[in-house]
This record gives sequence, C-alpha cells and structure tokens, in this order.
Amino acid sequence: MTETRRKRRGHSRFIVFFILLLAGLLCLSWIGYRTLCQADWLNVKTIRVAGNSYVSAQNIRALLQDYTGSNLVAISSSDIKDELYKIKRIKKAEIVRLYPSTLKIKVTERKGFVYLKSTDGDLFPIDENGLILEYAAFPSGEDIPVVNTTIPSRRFLVGKIVQYPFLTRVLALQDQIMQEQPDFLKSVSEYYEDKGLIVIVDAKYGTRIIAGDENLKDQLRRYQFVQENGTIDKDKIFDLRFQNQVVVRQEIQ
Repeated sequence: MTETRRKRRGHSRFIVFFILLLAGLLCLSWIGYRTLCQADWLNVKTIRVAGNSYVSAQNIRALLQDYTGSNLVAISSSDIKDELYKIKRIKKAEIVRLYPSTLKIKVTERKGFVYLKSTDGDLFPIDENGLILEYAAFPSGEDIPVVNTTIPSRRFLVGKIVQYPFLTRVLALQDQIMQEQPDFLKSVSEYYEDKGLIVIVDAKYGTRIIAGDENLKDQLRRYQFVQENGTIDKDKIFDLRFQNQVVVRQEIQ
C-alpha cells in the first residue's frame, strides 16, 4: 500500500514539473513575440506586388501606404486582405512577410468577361458572374466583347452584380462558346438583343449571327465554312437555329 502511494506522488511531481516547464516556455515565447513586435528593425520599408495584370502595383501600394513603417510581425494579414478586397478586381490575396522589412502581396485577379454598354454609351467591365469591376490598368490587354443594354450608367456601380435577364443569357452563351469553339470568341465584337434574340456581331466579317440553343459547336463550324467559301454581303444575318443548315436573312425573323 505504501509503495503505491509513493508511485502516485512521483507521477504527480512529474506532472507538476511538466506544467511549470510548459508555462515557462509559453511565457518566454510571449515575451519574445512582444519584443519582436516592438523592434524597429522589423518595420515595413518595402511593399512588393506580384501576380497583378489589371490592377496597377502603384494603386495597391497606395491602398496599403499606412502599413509602411508598421512592424512586420505585428501587422494583421486579415486586415490587409480586407483592404485589398476593396479593389473588386482582386479575387484572392496572399500576404508574405519577407524579413526583416519587406511585405509581399501576391494577388489573383478577376478578369473582364464582357463590357456592358449603357444607354449613355459608357462601358463597364464585368466578370463571368456579372460583377462590375474597375477598369483595367492596362485596357489594351483586355479585349472583350461589348453587351449592349438598356440600362443608364448611374445604375452600374463597381462591386455590384448586374441583375439583367438578357445579360444572364449572354454570359451563358459566351461561356458555351469558350467551351466548344474558343477560337471563334476572338471574332465576337458585341452582343445585342433584337426581338428577344441574342444577336452576335462578327468583327472579322462584319456580319450578324443568331445562334441556336443546341449543337453550337457544329453551328459555328458551318457558319465559318460558309464565310470562308462564299461571298456573303456584310449586312446579312446568319440564322443558325436550324439543324444542319445555315440560313442567310436580310432581317431578323
């Protein structure tokens, strides 16, 4: 009985020693962390930007200018991301601390899918989900089709998703084109609505196209074959809603 009690007391001493040791290590770690958080040699001197194509690095640095001079250990990654996500072009951000004094921002951007054209003639880039984005820092690198709308400019606000039935149909059609006939997308200059139909303007030939709901890949292949092997006036409309044929019209029916 006495021997059992001694063993229990021995284990208890070990557990107490372990708890005290752990508490000491945690205390030292906290003191070390607080010391680093106050060290001037760890203050941010440089902000580097990577992964950007449409948002300028200058704009990102300007947004984060208050972090220059802040301690690199103490700054909050989540707070920095909250600032970055105010730029709707930025879809994802990664914060990298490069000690002793460099803050690196790696961004993944949203790309413009189409431009929305308002009744005032203004163009607004949106992504594939209908989210209105800021203009690209380098517009020449974003050559995307235009969608004509009946909406005034004042209703287009950056960061808002456009609720417009015609646009929803256009986004679905363009996504289908990208999946089934991506090379054709280079020829699409704009979309507009006529008699409830989506009309595609082909910039290469200057003609207009009405696409069907099925077999889009085959429809576009037939259309391209007719264009390459025929002499069709530019003012004609190619109606692709009929199976195994291309109907050329003067007006939309």
